[in-house]
Amino acid sequence: MFGKNSQKSAPRGDEMRIYISPIMFVMALYFVGVGMAYEFCCSLTAVLLHECAHARVAKKLGYELNVIKLMPYGAALCGDVQLRPKDEVVIALAGPLFNLFIAVAIAAVWWLLPSSYMFTQAFCYGNVYIGLFNLLPVYPLDGGRVMLGILSGKLKRKTACRVMRVISIVFGLAAITLFALSAVSSLNLCLLSVGLFMTVSAFIPDGKVKYRALFAAGNRAERIKTPLQVRRYALSSRALLSDALSSLDADKYTEYTVLDDDMHVRGSFTETQLIGAVKLYGYAESVEKAVNFND
Repeated sequence: MFGKNSQKSAPRGDEMRIYISPIMFVMALYFVGVGMAYEFCCSLTAVLLHECAHARVAKKLGYELNVIKLMPYGAALCGDVQLRPKDEVVIALAGPLFNLFIAVAIAAVWWLLPSSYMFTQAFCYGNVYIGLFNLLPVYPLDGGRVMLGILSGKLKRKTACRVMRVISIVFGLAAITLFALSAVSSLNLCLLSVGLFMTVSAFIPDGKVKYRALFAAGNRAERIKTPLQVRRYALSSRALLSDALSSLDADKYTEYTVLDDDMHVRGSFTETQLIGAVKLYGYAESVEKAVNFND
């Protein structure tokens, strides 16, 4: 799960800040007390790997996470700029899919080495639970962020948030109802806590998913203190700024040559011009806007 952070508390530069919810310490003591310290450590490791997957994909797309929040229902990684809807979907899916990949890999090891089952069962189940739970279409879980990203591409962001709020409330009330029905046999407190989490989350303002853009001029100036590889691409004059933006790599500097349908050069631009054009015109304009863009 990745989340938001206020502008006031966001770290500067490459500083990384870690926030651990006090409830996490209470949970740790509880699991140690009931003899489940190993299971707790396995789940915590799965959560951290989940967030590493978010961070890796985010960096590839040009965002950097600089705040880590460890909370009872997982972790949130934050920065300070809003994501494009398409990027929001890709980054959100990275975490749970990586957890499920790990679970499948461990199951394969069981087939090859059955004796490893007793040592890896808790870690495998932890990855399955975290992966599937985060795929629920409830904001701010990853499944909810995927839905929000898809809806934001079709609707106004404000409208998309309202739709997600309704979905979260429905899921939350469903979980609370199942908790009430469980009283017939034995109370399932997990359903109650999950239901309350989903319901309360529906009323938390969305704001912006805040990431730090790796391609911002100030940040790039800091990064070129060490050499960056320069790449050059050719693309059609009919391509959009979003098409060029998707090829950017945070660890390289990119230049572009624009060609017409007859493969004649129409012009060229750098990633600095590209970022400036995107800020001024948006993602849906032709790359020729970048060719003609002056800082």
